[in-house]
Amino acid sequence: MLGRRMVTVRELRHDDDIDTVLTLCKDFFAEYEGHHKEFFETDNLSDADISGRFLESLESDSSATIVAFMDDTIVGYASVAVREQPRFYKIKKIGAISALMVAKEHRRKGIATRLLDETRTFFRRSGVECYTLYTATANQATIKLYERNGLTPLHNSFIGEVDV
Repeated sequence: MLGRRMVTVRELRHDDDIDTVLTLCKDFFAEYEGHHKEFFETDNLSDADISGRFLESLESDSSATIVAFMDDTIVGYASVAVREQPRFYKIKKIGAISALMVAKEHRRKGIATRLLDETRTFFRRSGVECYTLYTATANQATIKLYERNGLTPLHNSFIGEVDV
């Protein structure tokens, strides 16, 4: 409960408002394009491309979309997936959070932390002990959020360009 408004966090269902998740996803892409032009190519991305990804997660045992509701409105989401690693890895099964977004007007209310908690519940149920997520190095507010929630930096990723 935030103030008098109830926040509920759970997996996306068929009868949920996919259009709101789609809008949040577009906001996520736009925000990350601002951090680095190479993050996403959204000029030719259709709504069907994006919503198809969320609909696929409804039918999958290895992926899910976690949604946060304030009252009856979706105000945030996290996309999660589990994959098997090759035999030579010490960690055989790993989770990944590929997106975590809270609507700007609902940030700093604990919703992202609630989403992270629910992603860990999904991973625990899936037999996953470790998970990864990525964010832009310029996204310091999000990095601090992740650190407050017990995540630690794993490695640095670099991007280079090649003349084609």
